[in-house]
Amino acid sequence: MNEARPEAGQAGFTLVEVVVCLALASLIGLLLVQTLQIASRASGVAGRVAAAEEVQSVRDHLRRTLGSLVRRRTDGRRPFFLGRPDGLAAVIAPDAAAERPAETQVTLAGTPRTDLRLDLVERRRLAEPGAEVGAGDEEVLLAGVTGLSFRYFGVPTGNAPAVWLAQWTRPDRAPKLVEIRIAFDPSDRRRWPPFLVALGDRP
Repeated sequence: MNEARPEAGQAGFTLVEVVVCLALASLIGLLLVQTLQIASRASGVAGRVAAAEEVQSVRDHLRRTLGSLVRRRTDGRRPFFLGRPDGLAAVIAPDAAAERPAETQVTLAGTPRTDLRLDLVERRRLAEPGAEVGAGDEEVLLAGVTGLSFRYFGVPTGNAPAVWLAQWTRPDRAPKLVEIRIAFDPSDRRRWPPFLVALGDRP
């Protein structure tokens, strides 16, 4: 008994279907690869944007805070200000809009972590005579920085010219400017551009 053979037209049509299917599979694979690449780039861009927004938020906060320092009280006394290479402590003025009804002592400093990095920490408490520097409520402004330093520009003594100093201890006058330098690990998306603040001058 002879088996029926497929006609030439039918065999050719089946081969065309196979070729078309392979082409479609290749196209779908290419589209998937491109989609993954686009998603990866979009994720990277989103990460950089989020990192930039985090840093900018901290910079805005520091500018507002250091721009609110109490310069001179009504009795003529200068408020407390202490500048160190690794942090500072100062008194900021009351601000009803910020729900700050009284003078507040603010401390900025780096807190060591177990991974040998630092957290930039802000501590706040009501400014009271004899209060311990650095005590009070605290908030991490930036986590996991690899470097943190402060510099102060002002007149160190008498009528001497203003200079940059790593430490500020003059009790009767605050510096004119504060520079805060922060470094991140090269793999970190965050970047910290040069940052100068004029004390007591709101942005």
